[in-house]
Amino acid sequence: MTKYLLIVIFSLGWWVSYSQQLPNSSCITETRTVWNPAFTAVHNDMIVDGFFRMQWIGFTGAPLLGFTNLQYPFVKQNMSAGAGFVFDKTGPVSKIGLQLNYAYKLKEFLSRNGQLSLGVGASFSQYSLNTSGVTVNEVLDPFYNNIKGTSFFPSISGGFYYTSNVRQWKGNGFFVGASLKQIWTTDVLINDFDQVRQRHVHFNIGGRIVSYNSAFEPMIMVNYVNPDIIDVLYNLKYELEDTFWAGLGYGGSKMVSIQGGVILPDVGGNHSQLKIGALGNYHFGSTVAKAGPSVEMYIGYYLTKK
Repeated sequence: MTKYLLIVIFSLGWWVSYSQQLPNSSCITETRTVWNPAFTAVHNDMIVDGFFRMQWIGFTGAPLLGFTNLQYPFVKQNMSAGAGFVFDKTGPVSKIGLQLNYAYKLKEFLSRNGQLSLGVGASFSQYSLNTSGVTVNEVLDPFYNNIKGTSFFPSISGGFYYTSNVRQWKGNGFFVGASLKQIWTTDVLINDFDQVRQRHVHFNIGGRIVSYNSAFEPMIMVNYVNPDIIDVLYNLKYELEDTFWAGLGYGGSKMVSIQGGVILPDVGGNHSQLKIGALGNYHFGSTVAKAGPSVEMYIGYYLTKK
């Protein structure tokens, strides 16, 4: 089975292109299904959640990202599926659409409690461009023409996620995952401008160290668009079972983050959790710091399926 894992890893690394067009991943690890379809309901929980990120507060045209998502595990069939609405806006460009995910789980992969999830995702988005409020330095710049328009485009993504111990509170383990977004997509044409969609790689690796009802989870995340690594995020999370979590993060762009949240057990029934958390970060780079801090908020309802 090891050779199949290697094939997936190298396949994801092969198809990459140029320029970042998708938002970077988040240090709030519960959001990974948005960037990697293989993470959909990976621990056999039905999940209804939402996420909102506001970057560079006070900066005109700053990025906004939000999603609401449903994930459902089909336990006996060793698979899971998810659907959600995603909104992304940066300056004159905005995208809103539906994201569908599917993951198949290979149990006892490489170890007794190991699990390899293979996922595929499809997105159907409406791409909008409105340059009426954009200030340009050159009057001959194409944006000076006050372009307005929309275009519909689908895309397909794929990924894998492996954990050596799928039982989160039953011993230590490590995990690794990667996804390739926009493996296939159509071009986006607005007023003869071709907004070619580029392939993006999201990679994460880490571990989980459990002691009684406490767990530490160090993780490294990489956002990559050939030929550049857009960002590298380092994150350390502490979780007290059914109580709270807290974490610290650092990014290669001199970004420092702090996060925390509460975990409320047995909300609406046994074997359920309500998670509510937030993250704040600030850039200490001389240029990016002027853009202001960023804030992320997360809420999720988890119900374990037997």
